[in-house]
Amino acid sequence: MKKVFVAACLAMLSLAASAQVTWNAKLGGGFSSCTTDGDADLKSMFVGKVGVGVEYPLSSNLSLMPSLELALKGAKTEIKEEYGSYSYSDNEKLNLTYLQIPVLAAYRLNLSNDWNMTIKAGLYFAYALSGKLKIKGTVNGDRFSEKIDIFDEEDMDEDGKTADRFDVGIDLGVDFEYHRFVIGAEFERGFMNFFPKGDGYAKVYNQAFYVTVGYKF
Repeated sequence: MKKVFVAACLAMLSLAASAQVTWNAKLGGGFSSCTTDGDADLKSMFVGKVGVGVEYPLSSNLSLMPSLELALKGAKTEIKEEYGSYSYSDNEKLNLTYLQIPVLAAYRLNLSNDWNMTIKAGLYFAYALSGKLKIKGTVNGDRFSEKIDIFDEEDMDEDGKTADRFDVGIDLGVDFEYHRFVIGAEFERGFMNFFPKGDGYAKVYNQAFYVTVGYKF
């Protein structure tokens, strides 16, 4: 997986060195959650991303669009239980920060003299820079809190199992271009179960939706 991420970086650098490329920058916000095969009721949370990229033309309408992005992802959940005089509440929030490289094929349609629409699809390759699980709750009115680094062996469990920093997934999107200004929407779905593998752990996959604004140089 590490070799794939490095290869994606080198491929982007080689394309960026070409004189034919067009540069772009974007900023976006949206919602992220995680899909799981466990019992947890995971809810979405607000996240964001920022990135720079290049567009390498393959034909008059088709192009290759690799990017380098800093993307926030994660999910949250809330648990409340009451049994007679016993009460328990637990609020958990997982914050993930990824450095990722989407490599997308893009097809551009001319809508008018001023507007173009670009449909994009491809894969992203990601490496997690940080992953923090924040837990806050109460037991019979007594408050507790905890912060766990999911990539730290001591924080996770006595077996030394940690989450996987690498992720690969599908990236789908559509952009509307007005001259050099771009408004877009993107959907990402991870293929990799990034939580520790083994008994007691559910399979967890990244999923996020972003609305972005950008500019082409």
